[in-house]
Amino acid sequence: MAQPFGDSAKSLRAVSPSESALARRIDPGKCIRELREERLVKPSDIERTSRSIADSKGNADFYVSHSTLADIEAGSVPSIYKLFSLAVCLGVPLDKLLFPFGISSEEATSLGVRGAGPPALPPPAPQEAGFRFQLNFDAQFAFQETTLLRVPPQDAGVLPASLPRRLDPKRYRYAVIGSRDDTMADLLPPGSLVEIDTTQITVQVFAWRSMRDRPLYLIWHTKGHSCCWCQLDGRELMLVPHPLSPQPVRRLKVPVEATIIGRVINAWLPFQTPALRRAAY
Repeated sequence: MAQPFGDSAKSLRAVSPSESALARRIDPGKCIRELREERLVKPSDIERTSRSIADSKGNADFYVSHSTLADIEAGSVPSIYKLFSLAVCLGVPLDKLLFPFGISSEEATSLGVRGAGPPALPPPAPQEAGFRFQLNFDAQFAFQETTLLRVPPQDAGVLPASLPRRLDPKRYRYAVIGSRDDTMADLLPPGSLVEIDTTQITVQVFAWRSMRDRPLYLIWHTKGHSCCWCQLDGRELMLVPHPLSPQPVRRLKVPVEATIIGRVINAWLPFQTPALRRAAY
């Protein structure tokens, strides 16, 4: 019988506490990717199934988007809700999917101490003077295409608890508008950095008074990422460009061909826009 995780893990059999050392040597992201590929489960399948789970439970935390799956397979640690959805999508017991992360349900029972009471919490670490918030993005991407940036997991966990949720890198994602992407023309010119709220994945329709009032969304689709206006028509998502853009309106089926990563809530535009560059010559 073939091992579900290939050569990198022999972990879907019964797990004992003595195997925790083995679990620490396993790459969880690689295990999940190998299991998904072995069972011919596509990212779009996981998006569709996890969306159904999230809808049935009334909790968006169970949803695993294409970009979230890519982060998990690259090394990001998923929440228990997303790990549950992955276990369902991949057809394995949740206990067995916890093992690559060094977690065993049997070990949790054996380590318990009856009557000892809750463990004492360590004293809070003193705040260092002059703390400067910084996210070290993975800069290995093609500048020509609109790209969703990834915050390395080791950087996401070092933020002090005193910072407001506004700086939560798990909720707020960042993307760079590609140098060849003129979908939103001068409203969001190439080279812009955008901040996306991944909890806002429903297309909002209201009587906006100007183009700037209309919500912008970052969309993953089969050809990459696009930042644009959106309109939902049944099971089809319409990607609407700026009127001055030569890009056409595209209609894509959700969630197979496209999915909403989140709503753009902030943007930092390049200082020198194409119009300013033309005026300089």
